Amino acid sequence: MLQTQVISYLLFDLFIILAAGFISGVFCRGFRLPAVIGYLLIGALIGNGGLDILHLGVSSGSEKLVDDEVISSTLLMESDNSDNNDHSLESAIKGGDIDDEVLSKGVAVEAEHILLDHLAHLGANLLLFAIGLHFSPSELVKLWKYFLVGGVIQMFGVIGFVIFFIVLFGGDWKLGLMLGSAISLSSTVLVFKSLEDMGQAASASGVRAIAILLFQDVAVVPLLVVIGILAALAAGVSGGVDVVPSSLSAFLGLGVDPRSQLLSLGAGSVVFIIIVIFLRFIFVRYGAPYISGLRSVELLVLFTMVLLIGVSWVSFLLGLPGALGALAAGVILSETRLTAQVTAVTISLRETFAAIFFVSLGALFDPSILFDKPFVVLGAFAGCLFVKTFCAAVAFRVLGLDLISSFAMGLGLSQLGELSFVLLSNGLSVGLISRDVYQCVLFVALTSIILTPLFLNFAIRVIPAQIHDADADNAGGDDRFLGQVKRKAVVAGLGPIGGQVAAYLESSGFDVGLIDMNPVNLHPFAQHGFRTIAGNAADEATLKLIDAHNSTLIVVAIPDDLLVFEVIEIARKLNNHCLLISRCRFKDNRERLIKRGADIVICGETELGNSMIKAVKKLL
Repeated sequence: MLQTQVISYLLFDLFIILAAGFISGVFCRGFRLPAVIGYLLIGALIGNGGLDILHLGVSSGSEKLVDDEVISSTLLMESDNSDNNDHSLESAIKGGDIDDEVLSKGVAVEAEHILLDHLAHLGANLLLFAIGLHFSPSELVKLWKYFLVGGVIQMFGVIGFVIFFIVLFGGDWKLGLMLGSAISLSSTVLVFKSLEDMGQAASASGVRAIAILLFQDVAVVPLLVVIGILAALAAGVSGGVDVVPSSLSAFLGLGVDPRSQLLSLGAGSVVFIIIVIFLRFIFVRYGAPYISGLRSVELLVLFTMVLLIGVSWVSFLLGLPGALGALAAGVILSETRLTAQVTAVTISLRETFAAIFFVSLGALFDPSILFDKPFVVLGAFAGCLFVKTFCAAVAFRVLGLDLISSFAMGLGLSQLGELSFVLLSNGLSVGLISRDVYQCVLFVALTSIILTPLFLNFAIRVIPAQIHDADADNAGGDDRFLGQVKRKAVVAGLGPIGGQVAAYLESSGFDVGLIDMNPVNLHPFAQHGFRTIAGNAADEATLKLIDAHNSTLIVVAIPDDLLVFEVIEIARKLNNHCLLISRCRFKDNRERLIKRGADIVICGETELGNSMIKAVKKLL
């Protein structure tokens, strides 16, 4: 009976979350907004602080009749078959203290919430897996200075500011360290996706921003251990409140005191790095060629899931966060012949669980905190925005960007990230922060994430154009951009034809920008340093973002003639001096495209006919 209730409640919640995510996604699509904003907003709408739709699947009030401690203890009892636990539970029910039906429903609701929470964390891990796929060891070596210098300045600056303000107003330094750690993290997923959609992921400012974000992701590992140590100090005991020894700690005979935790972290990190390096070597040398030769999408998906779950499991055994395992699994699969295929076959799974993750985050927010303490909440939001912007701007300035660009990109990194919620949840569970503080920071996180696209759009528009030139980027010491030249080209449509043209232009010395509706088509080109934007080439704003108005060549390789008409007309309106080459399917449309502004039109019917005539001539 209990199992049936748990499944029923879980399916209902998943149905509501995914349906709400779909509706918000459609809404955001219409207004050209990132889907994550819709997920967070609709999550807050259907959550406990809003319409509370998620509880409609449960009999009214049944889950509220049982104290949380009773439910938790009952769940522990059900996992233990000892006679004492059975006797205690039976006595409580017979004594009338707990109604057995109400208890059963309460336990089912609690179990369902636990399962849903694990699904949400799986969504976060899949997002980090996708981040790992976009980067490779060779890429990280190129970014080592940005990674270390920029990341240290940004993170330690934010943590230092937060500790100072907390202590200044009479708070505990341990609370300041906890909050500073959570606030210092930014949204890698949202910022990277926004930069990639805007065609700025490979720009000088974009590369520096991504390097800082990667440092934050890696820094989560020691921060999680620090939380456990802080919990031990706050509790006044050697073992802490919720500090549980890992399998590695037990194997080495270490305890749960702070010193043992640090030793366990160091040993686990070294072992994990060795395992990841070994797995990547084996996969690149033997695994990728073998799996590629199988030519089976099903086997590729199964292998990807085995690797993802396996590496995450190893990280748990070593006392490290599972999120780090997911990131490492992506790095193992990156920069190989299978990377683009893995991205394509996992994108649907990743987007589904990402929706569950972000909608669930929005559902956790209780807006009553905004009405009860408006000045405190708004003050915290303004303070976090200022501190994060300032510290990131200092980091960007040290890394070679000019003052305006530094503050603009600093504003783009001013939001709180997905991993901030992981740290906050851990801090709440071990008693380092109160529920009011948790809700306050949750408001700051949700609001800043929602405003991130606006901040990044503003940043890209105010950054001087010369920041993408070789001379400007050479100040940072990265030779990634030394090969860029003044000639710029834009290719719209990345099918087989557009891809060949883009590769040829790049090898001929052009700075090539690519536009396509499908992000999967853009992914392998973005990895190789192309400027890419996922969007409609017939949109004037998209063409401006890819710098079509400053390009010397625009190639339209879209197979849809009707869409080509729109692209040609808008492109010629933006740039009247470039060479405009277009593809068309039907011969009758050739003259119409030339009238719209195309300089050269390659007609599919004509070229195919000529090729067939040549083939026939060889037979005669």
